[in-house]
Amino acid sequence: MKKIFFHIFAVLFFSLNASAQLIPVDDNAPARQYPFVNTIFNHIFNSRSLDSFYQKLYALKKNNKGVVNIVHIGDSHIQADFLSGFVRNNLQQFFGNAGRGLVFPYQLAQANAPPDIISSSNTVWQFNRVAHPEISITPGISGYVIKTNALGATIDFTVKNETGNQSFNRLKFFLDSNASSSWILQAENNSAPFIIKNEDNNNALYNEVLLEQTTNSFSLSSLPSGTAKEFYGVSLENDNPGILYHTIGVNGVRYDQYNIAPLFWNQLPALNADLFIISLGTNEAQRTGFDEKSFHQAVSLFIQKLKAASPGAAILITTNADAYKGRRSNRVLRDINISLFNYCNTNNIPVWDLYRITNGYGSAYNWAKRGLMNRDRVHYTAEGYRLQGNFLFNALAKGYNNYIKSY
Repeated sequence: MKKIFFHIFAVLFFSLNASAQLIPVDDNAPARQYPFVNTIFNHIFNSRSLDSFYQKLYALKKNNKGVVNIVHIGDSHIQADFLSGFVRNNLQQFFGNAGRGLVFPYQLAQANAPPDIISSSNTVWQFNRVAHPEISITPGISGYVIKTNALGATIDFTVKNETGNQSFNRLKFFLDSNASSSWILQAENNSAPFIIKNEDNNNALYNEVLLEQTTNSFSLSSLPSGTAKEFYGVSLENDNPGILYHTIGVNGVRYDQYNIAPLFWNQLPALNADLFIISLGTNEAQRTGFDEKSFHQAVSLFIQKLKAASPGAAILITTNADAYKGRRSNRVLRDINISLFNYCNTNNIPVWDLYRITNGYGSAYNWAKRGLMNRDRVHYTAEGYRLQGNFLFNALAKGYNNYIKSY
């Protein structure tokens, strides 16, 4: 009887692994092209806590049904979307494309935008971001906000198909909650306009519109009212199974500044995260010294807030690549990266150590020498960020493949 049971179990186990498609991974190619990187560290430490996320990916791939939501929160390294965009595009190629995810009209806030996002308006908007809590305009889910009292103010928004089809037919708008606030939405390829209005006693976190036809652009116009209009972001989705990879990047922001952004945390549950990826710490390193206790308190509170926003989501922390401060590599950033890695190990939190992958303290010299860093020696070029995104995708892919093999 035991032999029969073992035989049945072995057949089932073999069938599962035989039918499970692994993600192609090659860390050797970038290592050959860029010999100054250290891909031996390119894996996720404490990865068992990501099993719930990998299981959702496996079910998505097996059944070709449903959506898995990834929310990548960070600073200016993420706002440009070169790193996160590489990860998003490659995950969607393998698991399916469920949409572009959360976006914001950065140009209207006088900020740099991802290369596929174009926005314009017929008026000038007030704006703010979570890096400036001293400004009275409250940012929302994207970490940004634009605000206007102008009558008939418009937001014209386009997403370019730079890396494949990014058309959408489902829009989730994060707008002010004023009951008198209303907007008109007109979308390309759709004949009739849509009215977006907050209903009395409506506690929904967003206003959803389902279009008749897919599109790549829309125009949102405010209708006259006695209150200011505020816009926090919009999630662009389709009805396909696959990955939604939401990016929330804010120039100049720190952990502690996110922590005191109430509307951001109020709206974050709407994204239904299955995985949070957190890439912060560069701006903490611009200080003259490192207060480890205060930093750990800020990280701990941030993680508590993530768990409250999406209790079932996995969490992945990333360290930062080396950067200059003055004429030499930033020693405060080195201390932060080492401390953050140790904090994650102590608390069994999954961590991806970009600092060691890029070769740690002093490695910015080699990246800059190869033209992979900007002139400020803090930010990287598009090619440099995509290389880092390649490493992150490979680390996630190796974690997924290992989970499938041991299932």
